[in-house]
Amino acid sequence: MAGNLVKEDSSSVQDLQDPSITCSGHKRRRGSVQPSSSRAGKKSKQDIDRDHRAKKKEETNDLKKENGILQESNWRLLGKTDQMMMELRERGEEVISLRIMQDRQNNSIRELEEKLIALGKQHQQEIQALKEELERQMQLCSSQHIDMGILGTLEMNNPVETPAPAQATSNFVNSDVHFASQMA
Repeated sequence: MAGNLVKEDSSSVQDLQDPSITCSGHKRRRGSVQPSSSRAGKKSKQDIDRDHRAKKKEETNDLKKENGILQESNWRLLGKTDQMMMELRERGEEVISLRIMQDRQNNSIRELEEKLIALGKQHQQEIQALKEELERQMQLCSSQHIDMGILGTLEMNNPVETPAPAQATSNFVNSDVHFASQMA
């Protein structure tokens, strides 16, 4: 392009095509135009190198400081990580010991349940045997027309023998209530 030689207007497009106006034979330099004879504001190569080294040294020192801070932070984080890992291991050991204790308690509870069930079955068998004995004695008494009240008083006077069926039944009912309260 021609550069800043021609102002933009409707005729400027035609003017730009004219080689005498655009000076197409000469190329313009790009960048700022500074007179070569003037040394004002220019630094010598030694000054530029010294400034560059000082800047790099400052950047290096800043990076060293940042690196030191990061390393210190890293050590703190590693310390916290180790502490958290130790706490995690301790908690894991606590959880394992609690699970073992819970398993032992569950086993004890199962054993107690099995014993209670066995005792309940045994108790039911004893109850059934006593009921059958009472039924047999009631049939025996009714076949012989013996009054149960008289039989009970006769047997009460004789403490060596087993209790009368009526007394055995009442004792049995009381023990049944006691067993039921234990099961609950």
